[in-house]
Amino acid sequence: MKFSVASSLLVSSAFFGAVRAHSREWSLWIDGVDQGAGAGVYIRQPPTNDPVKDLTSDEVFCNVNGATAVPSTVSVPAGATVTSEWFHDNRGDDIIAASHLGPIVAYLAPADAAPSDAVWTKIYEDGYDGSEWAVTKLIANAGKVDFEIPSSLAAGDYLLRVEILALHESDTLYSENSARGIQLYPSCSQLTVTGSGTTSLPSTGAAFPGQYTDDEPGIHFNVYNEDPNTYVIPGPAVWDAASSGGSATSSTVAAPSSTASTTVEETSVVATPSSTAASEPTTVVASSPPQTTSTVVAVTSTTAPAATSPTAVTSKTATAATSPAAAVSKTSTASGSTSTGKVDANVCMNDYNKCVAASQPNPDWTGCTATKDSCLTSATYNFNMIGRAKRSGKYGRLLA
Repeated sequence: MKFSVASSLLVSSAFFGAVRAHSREWSLWIDGVDQGAGAGVYIRQPPTNDPVKDLTSDEVFCNVNGATAVPSTVSVPAGATVTSEWFHDNRGDDIIAASHLGPIVAYLAPADAAPSDAVWTKIYEDGYDGSEWAVTKLIANAGKVDFEIPSSLAAGDYLLRVEILALHESDTLYSENSARGIQLYPSCSQLTVTGSGTTSLPSTGAAFPGQYTDDEPGIHFNVYNEDPNTYVIPGPAVWDAASSGGSATSSTVAAPSSTASTTVEETSVVATPSSTAASEPTTVVASSPPQTTSTVVAVTSTTAPAATSPTAVTSKTATAATSPAAAVSKTSTASGSTSTGKVDANVCMNDYNKCVAASQPNPDWTGCTATKDSCLTSATYNFNMIGRAKRSGKYGRLLA
C-alpha cells in the first residue's frame, strides 16, 4: 500500500492528535460555584493527561502520584451538586477526543484511603443511555458532568474519585497487547463534607487497583462492533444511600454566580504536588470565591518552602532522571514491536508516561521527552485512527 507525502503527513498529524487527545480534571463546582483550578491544591492531578492502562498498577487508584495528598480540601454540603470539569490541554478546549467513547463514574472513600484498600463506594455512573455515551455528553457540556453528594452522608473528610473509561481500544486487553486496552482516566479530589448527616460509607467497597480485572464486565468490549445497549459499566452498583440522597443522573449545570475561577497555567500547577504532601489540608470555602484565590496562594507559598530556586529544581530534575528514561528506551524496543522491528507509536507514548512517573517527584521532562521523540522517529504509525477499517470482523490497529 502506497501513500503520497501529503497524505502521509495528514495521517501522521491526525494520528498524533488522536494519541494526545487525552484528558484531566480541571476543577470542581459546588452548587454552580467554581472552586478554581484544583491541580496541586485540592485535586491530586497527574503530571500528564495520559491514560492509565495497566489494571494492576497503583496508578489505577488516583492516577500518577494519586496517593500523595495535596494541601487543601473543598467544602461540600451533604446533598450538594458537584460538577467535575475536565480539559484536554487548556480549559474549555476539546476536552477529550470524540472517539474516546465510554462511561463516567464517581466514587467516595475515606480521606486516608490508599492503593488496594477496598473502601471505595460508587455514588454515580453514566454509560450509554440508548442514544449516546457519557463521554459524548461530557464534550457537549463543555467538559462538565454533574452528580450529587448523598444528603444523608456524615460530615468528614473524603476522597472523591471521578473517572472516565475510554473504550476505543478495549476490543483488546492490555495484558494481551500493551499498545491497546481500555484507557482509564481517574482523578481524585479532597473533600470536606459538612452537614448533619449520620450515614457512614459502607465498611467495605471496591479496591483500586483490584476491582478492574480482565474478567470484569465492561473492561473488554468492542465499542465499534458490539451493541452499546449491552455494555455493563465496571464496578459495583451505585450506593443506595446515593440514590435516596438525590438523583444519580446528569443534570444541567447551574449558572455560576460571580465565580472566582483562578486562572492557573497548566505548566505552573502540575509541579505543585511534589512539595505539598506533608502539609495539613486547608479547606477551600465555596461561598467566598474572592477569598479562595488568596487562600490558595497562601497555601502554595507556605507548603513549598524548599522550592525557593526554580533553577535548582530544574537542575535536580535533569540530573536525577537519567535512569528512568534509559529504562523506557529499553522497554520501547521490546513491547509492541512488529515483524519489521518497529514499535507501535502508542507504545512510545505509554512508555513516556511511565518514564515521567518513574522519575517522580522531580519529573525528567527533558529525558523522557527525548526518549519518546527518539522512539517515535522509528515507530510504525497507525493509519486508521480516523476511519477505523474493518478486518476479519474486528476493528483494530492496522500496522504498516
